[in-house]
Amino acid sequence: MKRDRQPGTAVVLFLAVLLCCGLLPSAAVARTEPVPGSLHARLVALDAAPAQPAAERLAAMRRAYAQAAPVAMQSGDCVALPDARLQDLFQSTALIAFYAREPATLLRLQCLYEALVARDLAVDDHHRSMRGSLIALQRFDEANALNSRLQTPPTALPTIGGKTLAGRPLLRLEDIGQVQRTVLAEDGLQVVAMVHPHCGFSRRALQAITSQPDYAWLRARLQLVVPIGQAWPGQEMLDWNRAHPDLPMQPMVSDPSWHALDTGQSPVFHLLRDGEVVATVAGWPPEGADLRVIRAALDAQTR
Repeated sequence: MKRDRQPGTAVVLFLAVLLCCGLLPSAAVARTEPVPGSLHARLVALDAAPAQPAAERLAAMRRAYAQAAPVAMQSGDCVALPDARLQDLFQSTALIAFYAREPATLLRLQCLYEALVARDLAVDDHHRSMRGSLIALQRFDEANALNSRLQTPPTALPTIGGKTLAGRPLLRLEDIGQVQRTVLAEDGLQVVAMVHPHCGFSRRALQAITSQPDYAWLRARLQLVVPIGQAWPGQEMLDWNRAHPDLPMQPMVSDPSWHALDTGQSPVFHLLRDGEVVATVAGWPPEGADLRVIRAALDAQTR
């Protein structure tokens, strides 16, 4: 998978060990070298701290950002920034947005991006960072509107149809250009697997689950959820779904209702009873995941 912005060494290790495919860098993420002494440079240094777990690094990055960035960032605030400060804040906000998919950070990034565009300072890296952050929050119409600004226009993202429903939101793929809103099935006992088509561990897990008799007990209760980062793996999900119509991949829509589930790494298997997490198993090493915890919890719940 192509990587246009490399995260710090510690993040690369974290991604490799924890299989964090939902946050893998992609062509959507700009590669911009930090200016020494800038906020962006400070955040990149925190991002690369090898001794801290990823969650602690992100918390440290948030604290540094909050101390150095304006409390409020409306259109007038962004327009008033000097060029160098505007560039620094955009790159810093884009780095936070890469790891934290949240509307408030996206609004800040949009404010800074629009100021860059208005001054004719926005280049391909800015456009790609902005587009990727929109994809991460499933703002596909706005992301598509940026395609013509890119040096190599990407494939258009699909249209999202249907009404917003109560529950943990998902998208149902119909074809390459159309998806429909739906929600996670949560009645009774379900195993929700966080997977990603770009993740080798996910692919090995799914190959085993769909082909080996040892996992027959799992298949009848399994739902595949794909956390969406800053790239849209539409064709890969469609290819899987056409080959496995009884076990489709469903893209996750970013929403606070998912916070109770680990959605930042893959594969992760959650046993849910009526939407509440009963047990969790993460990872798929070469010998296969130890799903005995899920099986035991499932058996205990069905007695």
